[in-house]
Amino acid sequence: MVWRFKNSIKKLFILMCLIYPLTAVAHIKNESSQFPDIEFSDSKFEIVLLVGAGIIPETPVFEPDLELSKTDLAAWAALASGLAEGGETPDMKKLSEAALSAGLLENLQGNASYEDINLVLFDGILTPENPDAFPSKAEAASFIASNLSVDVNGETLLDKREMRVGPTGEVTQVESRLNPNGGSSYYITIANETFPLYTHGRVANGPTDLIQWNGRNVRRSFLKELGDFTLWVYLEAEPLQAVSASGTTIPAVADESAGTEPQVATNQSLLYSLVAAVLVLGAILFFRSKRS
Repeated sequence: MVWRFKNSIKKLFILMCLIYPLTAVAHIKNESSQFPDIEFSDSKFEIVLLVGAGIIPETPVFEPDLELSKTDLAAWAALASGLAEGGETPDMKKLSEAALSAGLLENLQGNASYEDINLVLFDGILTPENPDAFPSKAEAASFIASNLSVDVNGETLLDKREMRVGPTGEVTQVESRLNPNGGSSYYITIANETFPLYTHGRVANGPTDLIQWNGRNVRRSFLKELGDFTLWVYLEAEPLQAVSASGTTIPAVADESAGTEPQVATNQSLLYSLVAAVLVLGAILFFRSKRS
């Protein structure tokens, strides 16, 4: 009887663990949740953009102030060229070796200069201001992001990532729709164009709860083509506006963490409810087994 009771509790616990991550794991991230160390970086939005584009890998930390190494550049180039897939906490050595094997770099020793980035990602057609300077990882991200749409032999970095520049302007509608295969997606309308947000989409200068984006003004967006489907892959909002004491409108920094706490609270409530349900069911099974 005791074994049967323990086995039932074990099954309930496994069920709880299977259910909970489905609601707790959020794939949509912003500059506050993507990397813990880019909050004060001037390049934080470009970093998030390049993660959304699948060029910067999702490592545990970004280390924006470190100089860009050739190993880093090789890993970014491997992703940008589609030589390998990234995902969360990818194997950086494997990524960099893929770029080395493809001949994108001659070696992985030392740090990368602006000219190295130019040669590896842009086939040497750019003219950096300081080609021999060694940029930090944050500076390198800004340099790459500002040249995403540069035509290199008939193809841009965006083309390689099956992406294109999207519309800007006011978000006139946000709704959550059920997907045919289960789950739900945010459908966002900007400039009369409505698309779902990519599961691993990234947003900047706004909350990860996209419902709160209704009425916000988007200053930069990118779309991704997946077969016959077009999806938002990156949305960057204008800062929220505030009114000064004199009545004039002044820029205000958006509450980047807004929308994340309610989700956490909801997930915690769900977890507590599931734990309570397990305890109640466990007690019922225990007394039934005791009676029998």
